[in-house]
Amino acid sequence: MREQNDRSTAFCESLATYLKSLVTRRDFAKVIECYEANRTMVTEADDTWAGHVLHQVAKSHASLTNYPAALRAARMAQTKAVSESDRVLLADIFVTLGNILRDTGELSEAEKAFRDAESIFRRNDSPEGQSRALNQLAGLYFRQTNYANALAVLMDAVSIARRLGDNQKLAYMMGNIGRLQTFLGDFVDAEKHLRINVDLSTELGDKIEIARARLSLGYIYLQKADYDNAEQQFNQACSLISVLNAPREEIMYLTYLGELQYRTSQFGDARKTLERAMALAEESVSGTSLAGCAMRHLAELHVRTGSLRTAERLAARSSAIMKKTGDKVEIGALTKIKAQVAALRKQAARSCKLFLKAIDLLDESGVRWEKAEALVAAGSSEVFDDRQRMTYLFRAEEFYTRARLDRKLKDIGRRIAELGAFNSDGHSDTAERRNGAVANYITCCEKIRTFKSQLPILGKSDLPVLLTGETGVGKDHLARHFHSLVRPNAPYVAINCASVPETLLESELFGFCRGAFTGADSDKKGLFVTANGGVLLLDEIGDMPLSLQAKLLGVLEMRKVIPLGGVDEVDIDVMLVAATNRNLEEMVEQGTFRRDLYYRLSGVTFQLPPLRERKEDIPLLLEYFVNKYDLAPDGKDIPAEVVRQFIDYDWPGNIRELDNKVRRFDLMAQMASEGDLVDLTRSLFSSDQAVASSNTLFERVEEFERQLIIEALLASRGNKSEAARMLGVHEATVRTKLKRYGIALPGTETSESAPT
Repeated sequence: MREQNDRSTAFCESLATYLKSLVTRRDFAKVIECYEANRTMVTEADDTWAGHVLHQVAKSHASLTNYPAALRAARMAQTKAVSESDRVLLADIFVTLGNILRDTGELSEAEKAFRDAESIFRRNDSPEGQSRALNQLAGLYFRQTNYANALAVLMDAVSIARRLGDNQKLAYMMGNIGRLQTFLGDFVDAEKHLRINVDLSTELGDKIEIARARLSLGYIYLQKADYDNAEQQFNQACSLISVLNAPREEIMYLTYLGELQYRTSQFGDARKTLERAMALAEESVSGTSLAGCAMRHLAELHVRTGSLRTAERLAARSSAIMKKTGDKVEIGALTKIKAQVAALRKQAARSCKLFLKAIDLLDESGVRWEKAEALVAAGSSEVFDDRQRMTYLFRAEEFYTRARLDRKLKDIGRRIAELGAFNSDGHSDTAERRNGAVANYITCCEKIRTFKSQLPILGKSDLPVLLTGETGVGKDHLARHFHSLVRPNAPYVAINCASVPETLLESELFGFCRGAFTGADSDKKGLFVTANGGVLLLDEIGDMPLSLQAKLLGVLEMRKVIPLGGVDEVDIDVMLVAATNRNLEEMVEQGTFRRDLYYRLSGVTFQLPPLRERKEDIPLLLEYFVNKYDLAPDGKDIPAEVVRQFIDYDWPGNIRELDNKVRRFDLMAQMASEGDLVDLTRSLFSSDQAVASSNTLFERVEEFERQLIIEALLASRGNKSEAARMLGVHEATVRTKLKRYGIALPGTETSESAPT
């Protein structure tokens, strides 16, 4: 008997070693084949090596997404490890078990398994295993959108990995930190950590981890609307996934690619890609969040193409899966889709209710960019009145500004401009009200004033003017000011090169002749011809495709343009202003911007400093915008405390953000009479905004309260009774708070409400 047991032990030990090597090579099918050929001997063996064999089998079934078989093998391995008192093996099995339970949506059971694993590793002085269990637990919290716990657990795991010098685990954790920061909207740090992940994984030759990092980097670019870089990252991930047996990563790749395609209006391709993702998910990971996510994006696509019944059906199926997994982000996004479907069916009351529910769910999840997407969808829907829509758009803009998502800011700025700001009578903001900003670029910054003084001289030459600087610094306004000085009676034409698809940009700029391409039923003038005799602004010139840069250079040098499909040259006399927030010199070195075009454009270059570097302009701009929206009482100055608050802020969105902040006061003053205080406070203080100078919760609450009172007073023109009504509190409370916080309001002592 003993000899038989020894043979069984030796066999299981050899088999376990062999199967482990197969798992390392990702030959999971071979693992299953070997196990099935020796199943009886393994299951009847009563030793710890049988547990090792079953553990490798469980991992292989899980990698092949055969979760029922994986769970059975893991439970059998657990039984073997317990009976043989192999604590370290038991902890390893708990990690695998946690992964299986997580992938099947049993999240609470998965958490218990990971915690059991961490506890056993810690008691057995196994920091390597402890770090691994903590990393998996952090990933589970991340999936549940419990970001505080995820980050805390992950930091513990990182410290252990660094102490061990374990670059493999450190690479995994850098990837997880990057994904966590992505969900929090911290795209800069997320990209930094993911690139560390790529570098470490490249050194280690870990192709699957590189593929995951590339997918995550592509997803960051996707959310930033940087579609070219997103596609580049996805392609690099695909080249790795195609040679690996990695169905989960393939589903993620197809889902992300489908989203990229429908965001760039490639609806036919997007449908094929997402249907392929969904089919693969239902075949290999049916009922999991991966399957539900693919369905959700396919539903989103069908909303965009008007297939409402299909969108509704897919959203319902995905919702059933996501409710089981408890994924608040996906549930919130699906609720937004249902709201859009209801809106398109003219079910206004239902749509409003669903939009509000979606925003609340996404607010709870902490995933800021998904909440911003829902806010934009609500702000773009006609089920809300114009003031409510403006509120939602402002709240989304708050996040895009802080996250420095320039392309998103351009889009939402366009939406806000189309919707229009409102004066005190509720009428749309007119061009006449904006003329002051155009006629005179408001500044007392010496650097800008010097450049402004040179503009009339520049107008006598034919040199292009290149304006650079951050988003929102006023490059377009300075271009309009230049036009008002040098050619005020001639056309002023502007185009944003980043917002027009490459296929349309050429015809927009140069025009086309009838028959030049399918759909060209008549001649069309290009913008160069439209702007003839005047000024043409090419905004975001850094985003112009290389294929068009050569043609633009030829037009600038010859001062002639040939429409698409035409043969005759058209003489043009255009003063060109180009603007960008990108570093064109770096782009030239990287080969993404033509050197000769850069030299042609940069004859006269001026970099507009950001608002935080010219805070002397803030009081002037604040006064201008307050007067523009008729918020200042006759003869009254803006309260000094308000001016101080504006000066203290860093204004990452520059002048555009300041304008919109004041515009929110205008909106607030109008909404107060309607009692819409929830949307009111949300519009003024997005939950995404943190007070950097406050450390404790108490201090943050006080700062929030203080700022809310200040903004209410500005909106009410210093009238304390009206401010109290806006805030939903007694006037005595406002007076007490003014004294407590030392808020000085010069010139408002007589502005109390008159008896009625």
